[in-house]
Amino acid sequence: MLPGSLKRGLCKSCKENGLQCDKKKPRCSECVATNKPCGGYDMGHIFINVDSSEPPPTWNRGQSAQKHLLLDLASQPATSPPQTLDMLATYFPWTSQTSDTMPLGSVDASKAMLALADPAHIHRLVELFLDIYLRRYGPGKTPVDPLTAGNECGGWRLLLPSWLGQSVILDTAIGGMAASFIGSQTQDVSLSNQGGNMYLNALQMVQKALPELGASEKKHLLATTLVMSSTELFMSNGGGSSQLTHIEGATRMLHLSLDNMDLEELHVYILNQGMFEAISSRRSYPCSSPGFRHLARQIYSVPRTSRNDLFFQWCERILPLPNILSATDSLVSSTAPAPVSAVLAILNDLSTIEQILAPWYELLQSSIPSPWTSPAAQASADSVPFPLQFTSIEACTNYCLYWTSQLLILEARQMLHARLPRSDFPEHAALQPRISEYASLVCRSVQYCASNTSYAATENMFMPLHVVSSYYVRRGDHDRVNWCRGAFARMEQEHKIGFASRRLHLVGGGIVENTFDPDGVWDRV
Repeated sequence: MLPGSLKRGLCKSCKENGLQCDKKKPRCSECVATNKPCGGYDMGHIFINVDSSEPPPTWNRGQSAQKHLLLDLASQPATSPPQTLDMLATYFPWTSQTSDTMPLGSVDASKAMLALADPAHIHRLVELFLDIYLRRYGPGKTPVDPLTAGNECGGWRLLLPSWLGQSVILDTAIGGMAASFIGSQTQDVSLSNQGGNMYLNALQMVQKALPELGASEKKHLLATTLVMSSTELFMSNGGGSSQLTHIEGATRMLHLSLDNMDLEELHVYILNQGMFEAISSRRSYPCSSPGFRHLARQIYSVPRTSRNDLFFQWCERILPLPNILSATDSLVSSTAPAPVSAVLAILNDLSTIEQILAPWYELLQSSIPSPWTSPAAQASADSVPFPLQFTSIEACTNYCLYWTSQLLILEARQMLHARLPRSDFPEHAALQPRISEYASLVCRSVQYCASNTSYAATENMFMPLHVVSSYYVRRGDHDRVNWCRGAFARMEQEHKIGFASRRLHLVGGGIVENTFDPDGVWDRV
């Protein structure tokens, strides 16, 4: 482990892995030798200019990697040849380009895309973001992703256009998210840095707005939390504690505003975002408490633009799970003997969730009776035997969510059984094969959602694969942990994101980071 003074100025990769770094640019010798992305050099503090008579404040993200925001994308190893985007002429009519295609990375394209970051062009910036995020067009403007409009789990396709113009704060946050994502996908350093600046400007505006009376009831601020948490995935830090700060802030605002705000689709996504993070990190979630149940029913009953009703029905039914997992972990990790009554109470909660999920699964099977085709065997270090080929992204997502929840429920039951006399639960020995099968099914599904698809399709596998990876860590199954690492790395490589790398690091360490900064911006609410 390098001392703190020697870590300053190291590239991100060497710093995270405790390696010596010669600090050469654009890439250090260690990363060149191993053909790894440097991840950018420590830029220290980032200064934000604000309209104030006081000296400009210094923004230091602490544990987060915001200081790596100024990532030198051009220094990263190429993973694919430069792409072409034949719809650029549509977005950049003011350019002098006359050909039908414009190579990404060219000077003209870079200048044109940077011009989109101007607030006057934010609608075009969002349109380009959605085209790339959903991968709506390939060569010849033909759809290439089987993600059906209105059936995706996320709502950016319809939410972002409807949010534009609601507030300067939200517009700036949306611009930051779109510019950061497009910059990472096109490897455009200027646009990525511009996206980071817009993100920080939006954050500064949020800091000024939150102390105002009734701030928690302003929907544009709640929407901003959702946008900024996603932006964290598109910047070089790949989420982590900084993203968790926004998720915690959204949950806090949701609790404070429910009594005085009309519910709409936005609240559904806020609720789900926090739940998915809590399931991944196995931490308690305030919205999973029994006292919140009636409000959750109201939230999930609001009209939605998404037609993927099975997905939202699963979310509502599984909502208590984070708190059950947290209680299980606390009981199992305690050195004191577990009270039998406490063990039985959690086991009863697990049975209740199973009973609630049973009719949902029957509906899923009847709605999609043949979710996958007969798989062909594959044999390589990057593949799993007999990968599943689904009929649609929606089918893959819903089945993976069910398998993930079953894995977590059965594993929690197995952990609790170990705290009781074995004779009380004769079916204990039968649990492990079922748990392993659910984990295998998720792994066999990764390729369908994450290979040659859109980012919108790939992100459906983040939570299931992270749950399975953590399960293999707890089992001490190093071979399968390494396979999951490779799967995350391939996602990162194909979609040029930092999120997969972050998850890769956490899985490799066998931990899940759940640090929340009490001095974070949303703590003012």
